[in-house]
Amino acid sequence: MDSKALYKISYGLYVVGTKFDGKYVGCIVDAFIQSTSSPVPTVILCSIQANQTNAAIKQTGEFTVSVLGTDVNPFVIGNFGFQSSRNADKWSNVPHKIADGLPVLESAVAYLRCKVTDSKELSTHTAFFCEVTDAWRGEGEPIIYGNYQKDMKAKAMESFKSFKETEKPPEAKEERWVCQICGYVYDGDTPFEQLPDDWKCPICGHPKSDFAKE
Repeated sequence: MDSKALYKISYGLYVVGTKFDGKYVGCIVDAFIQSTSSPVPTVILCSIQANQTNAAIKQTGEFTVSVLGTDVNPFVIGNFGFQSSRNADKWSNVPHKIADGLPVLESAVAYLRCKVTDSKELSTHTAFFCEVTDAWRGEGEPIIYGNYQKDMKAKAMESFKSFKETEKPPEAKEERWVCQICGYVYDGDTPFEQLPDDWKCPICGHPKSDFAKE
């Protein structure tokens, strides 16, 4: 199967913001859709079970979604997509504000506040079914995921790589498993070697064999 065929499905790119044990956390997502518009707007978010953001949503039952625009700084994508909230304060690296107690990006073309009403565990993700309890509209047009794959992924990887090189000396870097295609750093609780053979990178969809220990 050619997994890149899935890139042709039209959807956006978003940053989820929530709290875990009182700390602001978040991550990049693409699996986010509106499911109904009335009488109450509802949405569905599919979140990677291994991510701390997933645990945070389960803990609090609420989150924000910042809709990324076509002019988004590539570093924003790298910051929220290529490292874990377990060992990085992602929100401190980007311009943001607090809306009703949760973080949102200042540059978002829109942002939503969502409350979980139900959930279902899938093989690697959790599907959260939610009500939209508030929404704000900004400026600009939303980025399409296919355009990110085509035009921005390499820029996001390079921007984040430059940031990490200046953040701390090489000797302070920890051993980690990194996707050699998109730069995603695995941060799940299950040891990487114990992941099933059919496990795939949640960012680019490439197989476990495309990860390397660094």
